[in-house]
Amino acid sequence: MTRTIALIKIGKLDQSILKKLKISLEQRFEKYDFSFEELQNEIELNNSEYDSDLEQYCASKILNRITSFFRELKYFRLIGVMNKDIYDLGYNFIFGIADKSSGVGIISIARLSENFYKKKGLAYRKKETQVDIELRILKEVIHELGHTFGLKHCNNYCIMKFSNSLNDTDKKPESFCKKCSRKLKRYLKNIK
Repeated sequence: MTRTIALIKIGKLDQSILKKLKISLEQRFEKYDFSFEELQNEIELNNSEYDSDLEQYCASKILNRITSFFRELKYFRLIGVMNKDIYDLGYNFIFGIADKSSGVGIISIARLSENFYKKKGLAYRKKETQVDIELRILKEVIHELGHTFGLKHCNNYCIMKFSNSLNDTDKKPESFCKKCSRKLKRYLKNIK
């Protein structure tokens, strides 16, 4: 039984990002029985999700709303990708958020480029390539997918390692450690 994971834009986003992401995810998850689909439609952002003082969107509000939308669809998992900065309670920013019970996750690509920090007047670390940015996006999507499968943050050299900075994301691998791989296989075996 093939399980389809849908990728959808949240707000304005170049469709080519989802197209490249889909191809990369198919390669990384080829040993699992997943297919990936890039949806052509877009979920609009709501003003009620935006905090004008922080100049960020509240990730949990977006996640809750998308969960309602996801229930209408017949996908195994849904990952939303957006290009606006996000935060959640207790964090001044996050790269993504996910919920195991709904099977929905979102990531923001806003902080995955050095340009974000340069525009904000923060330290500009190094010259990066488009490949660097695409790899960061891929890592964050895999990480949030891991959370939808019940995986928690991991201290091993693992994609499930918590990222508190761009440097953390760059340092972690694109794959699950052996421990998380076993948990993922067990989870998928027990779910219909």
